[in-house]
This record gives sequence, C-alpha cells and structure tokens, in this order.
Amino acid sequence: MQRLVVLVGALLVAAACAGGSAPAPSPGSPIEIGLLTSLTGNYTPLGTGDKQGAQFVVDQTNARGGIDGRRLQLDIVDDGSTPNQTVVLLNQLNSDGVVAVLGPPQTTAELAIKPLANQIKLPVVALGAADQQTVPVTPYMWQTANLSSQVARTVLAYLRQQGKSRLAMLYDTANAYAVAGHDAVSGSLSRYGVSLVDDESFETTSTNFAPQIAKIAAAKPDFLLVWATGAPPVIITKQWAAAGTGIPLVMTGAEATPLYVTPAGTAAEGVYVQVVMADIGQSLPADNKFKADIDRLATPFTAQYGTYPNQFNWDAMTAMSFVVDAIRRKGASRDGIRAGLDSISLDTGNGHYTFTASRHNGMPDSAVMMAVIRNGQFVPAPGISQSQLSKAGQ
Repeated sequence: MQRLVVLVGALLVAAACAGGSAPAPSPGSPIEIGLLTSLTGNYTPLGTGDKQGAQFVVDQTNARGGIDGRRLQLDIVDDGSTPNQTVVLLNQLNSDGVVAVLGPPQTTAELAIKPLANQIKLPVVALGAADQQTVPVTPYMWQTANLSSQVARTVLAYLRQQGKSRLAMLYDTANAYAVAGHDAVSGSLSRYGVSLVDDESFETTSTNFAPQIAKIAAAKPDFLLVWATGAPPVIITKQWAAAGTGIPLVMTGAEATPLYVTPAGTAAEGVYVQVVMADIGQSLPADNKFKADIDRLATPFTAQYGTYPNQFNWDAMTAMSFVVDAIRRKGASRDGIRAGLDSISLDTGNGHYTFTASRHNGMPDSAVMMAVIRNGQFVPAPGISQSQLSKAGQ
C-alpha cells in the first residue's frame, strides 16, 4: 500500500486548493453528465471503450424521450492519459455544471480526483478497477468495474483449479491498478497454495522486456501474470511469443478488448485473459439469469459500433445506467444522484449490483471469470464448467 500512496501522493496535493460549485440548470435544459477519460496517449483503448459505452446509454435514453422530458448531454474531456491533468479537468466539468461524472478509466487518475470529488460534492462513478477507489467508502465516489482483489482471487483460483502452483508476475510500477493487483496477488498466494517464483517490474514507457522475459523463463513458472494497461501488454505479448518459452501468458481485464487483441495479432492466440461475464456473453448458456440483460444491450451496441461490447464498454454502460436510474428515482440534482447511487439495486450484464451508503462497489465475484483468446475472440478458459457459466453473476 505504501507504494500506491507514494504513486499518487503528488497528484492529491493539487486537489487541496480546488473548489467551487456548479451553476444551477434552467428548467427543461439538458441534463449534463461528464465523462473524464483518456482518448489519447497510453490509455486510449480504455478511454475509447468508455466513451462508446457511455454514449450508447445516453443515445438509448434520449431515443426513449430522455428523463422526464429532459435529454441527457455528455460533456467529454480528454486527460491525454496524464493523471495529473484530471484534477484540472474535474474542476472544468464542475464549472460546466455537470451533475455527475464517469471516469477516468484508470486508477492513478481516479485516486487523484477522489479528494476533490468529495470536496466539491460531485458524484463520480469511477471506471477504474482498484479497491482503493471505494475501499474505504467516501461519499462521492462509486465504481462498477471488478476490483483488483477480485481479479487476483480469480486468477489464483484458476491456477489452483488447473493444478498449477508456480506463478511469475510482471507489473507496471507506475500504474496504481497494476500495483494494487500485484500486491493483492502477493498477499493471497499461500491461501491458494501458489508460490511466486519470479517477480519482475517495469514502467509504463518501457518497450524492451527482454531482460525480464529471460529471468521469468529461467524461473520456469506454470503461468506468467502481467499487470499493465495500454501499450505495454501488446509489446509484452509479442516479445513473449517471440521468445518461445511455451509458458502460458495471463492478462487481466485491462486487455479484455479488441484494442489489445488486434494489435497483438497472432501473438495473442492462446493468451489467457481475466474477463467479466458480459465479455463472453455470446458463450453464456440460455439459463444464465443475466443472459437476456446482456443481449438486450449487446445487440443494439453491436449494430451501432460494429463490434461486440468489450470490458470498457460494459464498465461505462453499467455506470451510465446507474446514473440514469439514480436520476429517475431521486432527481437530477447532485444530492439526488448521490442518494440514488447509494440505493442502487439493479440487474446488469455483469450480475446484480447493490449499493448502499457503506458499499460503493458491487460486482458479484461469480461474474469475474477466466477466458482464453481463440481466433481473436474471448471464450471461456479450459476448465470453466457449464455450471459456472450458468450461475455467473449470482
């Protein structure tokens, strides 16, 4: 945890002097919701997916007449994948009069704006995945993605299920999500009978992983788990394939998107990826309780964007659906949205979520699963049973 605090500590200072309040909207005006995301830079794959998912729900809501006759309007700002820009941009959205914000798509930025969101009382539904975003709970930040601790447990449980006990890790020390996930795995190894035979690190700007790959190959793990986001996983995948180690590669949900699979090309074939159940919705059996919710969103989304929804599409669709639900029940003020988000009880493509004032995350553990890439598609990993697929999300 100390490394995580150091990683974002400098970014928190900028929030201390920030403040201000949003101007009051005029009756009948659009309901403005902010999207603070990464449309350029290293985290573009995440931000692009978030933008599509948020815009899709906005479009669907407006096509049905909006909320009480008011249309939704998405105010999008790009942090350029630079977390220290997010405080400035959250202040900008606050001045623009948004009633809630989705994003950013990665944890370092989420932790930077968390103090400011609470200070200016602006509801933020985080799209990053580290536990520290909502544990402990603070009044104005919620999250819809799986927690990094859930990812850690899912990967370790799968290794145990497969009769494997030797793990190596490679992680980005400049990425708060990667650090949190790495530490969650490290703290849970003994519980699953798994040993860490090699532990390598790098920084986001790295492009040559030959030294780490050589050390990992020499340690002969059963699996290599990579904690990273954006460009590095694509490079690692290609260099790992070229090394010909024969050791299976495991990626987290940060790579559960065609924006990882496509640039990685043939090197991605056979890579294991942690996913949420909606990512493999096409493989779910008809008796899965949430299959209809997945199809209800995936079918028109695919028609609009020409591709099946990915991890980040689902994160944002769920988050925007929660904001819409909160507004419908409690009104379009910030206080109303906060009350609505604190009382979420909804079925989604990733199971049933329940939020309370003391719980601001809620993806069911059973919705966090393992997949493998086959012919460029995410399919359930070997050993995932029909029973698991049927009960996912419950």
